[in-house]
Amino acid sequence: MRVSAATLVLAASMAITLPALATENCSQLPDALQSTPVNHIQQNSELLSLDNKLDSYLKPCLAPVTEQNKKAICANGKLVAEQTLRVVARIDQAGLRNPFLANAKIRSYANGSTLLDRMKQLRANGTCL
Repeated sequence: MRVSAATLVLAASMAITLPALATENCSQLPDALQSTPVNHIQQNSELLSLDNKLDSYLKPCLAPVTEQNKKAICANGKLVAEQTLRVVARIDQAGLRNPFLANAKIRSYANGSTLLDRMKQLRANGTCL
C-alpha cells in the first residue's frame, strides 16, 4: 500500500488540530488526563504542563454564556470543575510523599473553584436548569 505525501500531511495536520478543537467548547476531561499519574512529578515543567492541560479544559467553560456554548457549559461545566479539582486533590495528596509537590501552586485549582461557583450561579439564576 502506497501513501502519498499529501495524505500524510493532511493526517498530521488533523492530528495537531483535532485536540485543539476539542477544547474550544466546554467538554469533559479525557480519562487519560483525569488519571494522569502525579506521584512521579519532579520538575516544574511537568507540573506546568499538567496545569496548562487542565486549564485548557476549564477556559471554555469559563467563557461568557452565549447561545452557541450554553448547552455545552450547562451540560459539562460542573463536571469539568469537579474532574479538575479531583486531579488537583491527587496532586495535593501526592505532596505528602513528594516534597516537590508539597507547596505546588496550581492555577487550575483557582479556576476550577471559580467554575464550580459560577455553575452554582448559572443554576440559581435559571441560565442552566
